[in-house]
Amino acid sequence: MSTFLYLDNWRTPQPTTRFDTALKDSGLEVLRLRTNEGEFPDGVDFCGVYVSPSFNAAYDDEPWIHQEHEVLCRLAEAQVPMIGLCFGSQILASSLCGRDQVVLRPEREKGYGSITLTDTARNEDPLTRGLPETVPVFHWHEDEVRANHPDVQILGFSAHCANQIWRWRRGPVWGVQPHPEFDRRQVVDWFTANRAAFEAGGLDYDELTTRADDNVIAARLIDNFLSYVIGAPI
Repeated sequence: MSTFLYLDNWRTPQPTTRFDTALKDSGLEVLRLRTNEGEFPDGVDFCGVYVSPSFNAAYDDEPWIHQEHEVLCRLAEAQVPMIGLCFGSQILASSLCGRDQVVLRPEREKGYGSITLTDTARNEDPLTRGLPETVPVFHWHEDEVRANHPDVQILGFSAHCANQIWRWRRGPVWGVQPHPEFDRRQVVDWFTANRAAFEAGGLDYDELTTRADDNVIAARLIDNFLSYVIGAPI
């Protein structure tokens, strides 16, 4: 099997995530590139791609973000399976469905909450199949992907955001707005490493760490995606 591509969009190194652990356990060979430093692949021969979160926006006018748009388009054209979380979801939508598909919200969606999966998500889609109708998640996003593009199949939504999980209708590409990539210890590490950013965004650090959750239901999104990449039953 070819190499798995990990596009790391953080400006500074972040704590280990459940996705990192799952990739290590999968046995896949992983090419991890730091996009902020201009690291991008030359080709498209990958078995799968992870597009990580970031504190940037998909519409930021930065050279690496413009370059990432181009790379994601080439990978999608080659039908490489991809999943993007938070910023990763947004830049996938911006790349494949148009720059106007990512919009600034009137108010940040933040903290612990839940999303609702559609019937298609629970019964048909390989990313979300087998999950319950209601999935507890951690929200942290100021931008969102529009829900009305013809190439966007909505799989999950919340009361405050009509597009929480989506699939590109033209290929195996998924975007996930919330954060399923942390267990309880890892999410506390993440809160701590980025405490100033979370507090500036209106979240209480002590409340966050007290409410930290293992996210075991949402974590199945990661397991399902890697099973899809490997070709294992979901």
